[in-house]
Amino acid sequence: MNGILFAFLGTIVTFLVTTLGAAGVFCVKRDVNETWQSGFLGFAGGVMIAASVWSLLLPGIDFAEEQGQIGWLVVTVGFLTGVLLLLLADSLLKRWYRREAGQETSLRKSTMMLVTAITVHNIPEGMSVGLAFALAAQQLENPALLSGAIALTIGIAIQNFPEGTAVALPLQKEGMGKWKAFFIGSMTAIVEPIFGVLAAIFAGAARSCIALALSFAAGTMIYVVVEELIPEAHMEEEGKAGTLGFIVGFLVMMILDVALG
Repeated sequence: MNGILFAFLGTIVTFLVTTLGAAGVFCVKRDVNETWQSGFLGFAGGVMIAASVWSLLLPGIDFAEEQGQIGWLVVTVGFLTGVLLLLLADSLLKRWYRREAGQETSLRKSTMMLVTAITVHNIPEGMSVGLAFALAAQQLENPALLSGAIALTIGIAIQNFPEGTAVALPLQKEGMGKWKAFFIGSMTAIVEPIFGVLAAIFAGAARSCIALALSFAAGTMIYVVVEELIPEAHMEEEGKAGTLGFIVGFLVMMILDVALG
């Protein structure tokens, strides 16, 4: 069994499901009122918070403890590093927007950060799939490892569907063409096959740092949700669309993570 080949095939599946989720942009009209926009932003925030907890932080603690590390300490370091990086990126983007004051910019800062955070979040997911197939290839006498790798791939693939939607829809709401929004939503997951194959090639080194990568991604995602998505989801003066969207997104992602985890 070629672990690298299977890692590539597995992560291509997760990438294609993200693409399928991004295709949801073709089912939505361009002219969407504020209530629906708030709902979409809330949904994206809910998906990202649930994914941060069940897909990133909790598995990160488990990975660290398997390596004989102090789980809570490793994920705290990774989480804070992710937050600090986004703080720096946020500061740089604000300076850039001030320089562009008076000129119409194509995307709001929040949307740019959303795309960045989802992309970063997909890196450790790709690494997880790559590592799972690499370990299965090294221990062919244990078929449970291969079954586990396949189950992990299916679980991450299904979770990627709402993430693709959560990226593409806000892009389209800001006036971006549907095909371009679809393309960018899809490309947020292209890092999965890239890092999945790299993790399979360098299985030993990748496994030792995956807990940091998972918690780093969680820090970036939670920062974006708290700093950008939740406030914008509540810019509507009346109504609870943002709150309800958040709850729906959180529950959908939580159920997918727990049921398929």
